[in-house]
Amino acid sequence: MTNTKLLNLSSSANSAKILFATDEWFASAENILSPYPPTFIADLYCPEGKVMDGWETRRKRTEGHDWCVVKLGCGDDSSGPMMIESVELDTAYFTGNQTPRVSIEAMKITRNEQDCNIGNDDYLYNWMPGAISRLASGKSFQGTGQSTDAIRRAHAACQAVALNTTKQLSGAWITILPMVELQPGYEESRYHKFQLDTNVKRKLEDIGGVTHIRLNYYPDGGVARMKIWGYPVHSSSSTLANNSQQTSSRQNHAAIAAASTIHPHSLTSSTTPPPSSKRYHQPELSSVLHGGKGLACSNKHYGVPSNLIRTTLGVDMGDGWETARHPHRPAVITKDPVTGLQGTPLMDWAVLKLGMGGVVEKVGHSDSKGGVERIIIDTRHFKGNFPESVSIDACCCSNLSDDVVCASAAADNNCSSVVEWFPLLKRTALSADAEHEFLRDDGKMIVNGSRGVTHVRVSIYPDGGLSRVRIYGHPFSKKDSNEERLISHL
Repeated sequence: MTNTKLLNLSSSANSAKILFATDEWFASAENILSPYPPTFIADLYCPEGKVMDGWETRRKRTEGHDWCVVKLGCGDDSSGPMMIESVELDTAYFTGNQTPRVSIEAMKITRNEQDCNIGNDDYLYNWMPGAISRLASGKSFQGTGQSTDAIRRAHAACQAVALNTTKQLSGAWITILPMVELQPGYEESRYHKFQLDTNVKRKLEDIGGVTHIRLNYYPDGGVARMKIWGYPVHSSSSTLANNSQQTSSRQNHAAIAAASTIHPHSLTSSTTPPPSSKRYHQPELSSVLHGGKGLACSNKHYGVPSNLIRTTLGVDMGDGWETARHPHRPAVITKDPVTGLQGTPLMDWAVLKLGMGGVVEKVGHSDSKGGVERIIIDTRHFKGNFPESVSIDACCCSNLSDDVVCASAAADNNCSSVVEWFPLLKRTALSADAEHEFLRDDGKMIVNGSRGVTHVRVSIYPDGGLSRVRIYGHPFSKKDSNEERLISHL
């Protein structure tokens, strides 16, 4: 086919359409079909987060991986099958949030028996549940995600049409691009080009060409543009042109409620403020108001740990600590059947130093004062990129420098370390845009709550963003408070 002029079959300018996408929280899947170069506006945000010109899904916190289905197009006559020669993927501006791996599958949708006497091409769309409604709405689906049941029905539909075309019981589509790694969207690494293998093209020829492709993200992330280069099966080389339900965070609340008290920010107001805005009988020792410090972290791609200890509620996602998506996160997300949490060793951490000398140890009888009484983890504004879960370790190192403590934070299994890190908050699931309140008296998630603490290490799994971390307890020394000094500058 060297004399055939190739079309961008996945361009909206050539009538390509998105029929289904598992998640479009940060950016709509339609963007990936745009015939125009991707753009980037550094300070442009929306309620879901940073505005990106591509298809970007939220950080995967449920099982599986993200994917979308595209009806290919070749201009005015897009009802016939097409042959594919090559694929281009552009990760422009997705520098810490690009999907680390992708694969692409293809299939030809054929008329079923009841459609044989119908002259239109509705059969190319109505096989996918919800596709007709999506196309008819003409709206952007940014800020939405499909339910588990909707994804299951869409996957079943994909298997059914494959079975009808190939007669293979597996219902598998033809893989035209095996799983490959993608690089960040810097100018020198954004472009990814792939030629189809000869054996793959032979498989496409065997079924008479294809009409749809399925783009798989492993497991989540973003791509700016996709170009599927090919040609309609019926065309000659001389006639072708050169053209291209919102899932609520409450899904996780039932599972998390047993471990913490969740206060969604969507339910707060000036008359019903979140818990952190109400007076508490012990000081917030992690706060900068009392001398708290954000010392170090494993990753600060989108924010720094010092943001975690600010006194106010977070203004936006930039007013928090957010890490890049782990490039080596698993292709398909799985969960531990016992804990219900992701079975992954991947995590990021931040070290905070408590103010007022830290938390004094609780000793003696039950009425004695001391220890950590309350912890609040706030994911305010982090709606599609909150961590799947969090844990906190602590140490009591008033006689050691902060540099020594931070150096040990990433290597606490080192037997020669002089810092003893011990559990303070058990690993627990988080939800979007909410304050998660943990109380020692509940006896559930805070452990070693009676011990003295000078530093905490906040670990998020596998990555994501937090707005605030608030540690409340009995201070070692009230003389170390910066409250009066800071208030004088307000």
